[in-house]
Amino acid sequence: MLGTIQPAEHPAPREAASEESLELRSARARLELARASLSRVEQMNKKLDRTVPGSVVADFRDAVATAELQFKQAAKEAPQDELAIWLRRAESAYRSARNRWQTALAANRQVKDTIPALDVDRFRLRTEVARLQLARGKHLAGATREAQLAWQVEILNNEIELLKEETSRVAPFVRYYPIWLY
Repeated sequence: MLGTIQPAEHPAPREAASEESLELRSARARLELARASLSRVEQMNKKLDRTVPGSVVADFRDAVATAELQFKQAAKEAPQDELAIWLRRAESAYRSARNRWQTALAANRQVKDTIPALDVDRFRLRTEVARLQLARGKHLAGATREAQLAWQVEILNNEIELLKEETSRVAPFVRYYPIWLY
C-alpha cells in the first residue's frame, strides 16, 4: 500500500544493557559484519567458482583482519594504536592496487590490448600512490596527531576517488551493481 511503511521482517537489534563499553560492542558488531560479508562472497564462490574475483575476496579478508585488530584494541587485548589500524588499511589498499595492476598486465600478456594501455598505466600509478601512502604512514609513527590525521584524510580521499572511478566506470553503462556489494 502506498504511503505505508511496513515493519522490517528482521528489525534492528535493540541496545541491550551491557557492562561492555559502546566502543567494544561497536567493534564486535563491525567484526561480525566483516565476517558475514566475507562468508557471503565465499559462499557465492562455492556455488559458482570465481563469481567474486579473488582480489575482491582478498579485500574482504583484509577487512576482517582490520576489524579483528579494532576489536582486540577495544577489548584491551592489544595496545591502543589507531595508527596501526590505518596502516593496515593502507597495506590492504596497496595490495589491492598492485593486484589489479598485475592482473591487467597478465591479461595483456595472454591477449594483447585486453586492457587498454592507458588503464594499465593508471593501475601502475594507483599502485605507486598506494605504496607511497603506506610508506608515508609508516614514517608517521612518532609524528603529531595532527600529521597522522592529515594522512588518514588523504587515505580516505583516495578511497573515495577509487569508489567514484569504479561507479562511474560500471554504473552508467550497464546498470549492473555486483551482487557481493549488497
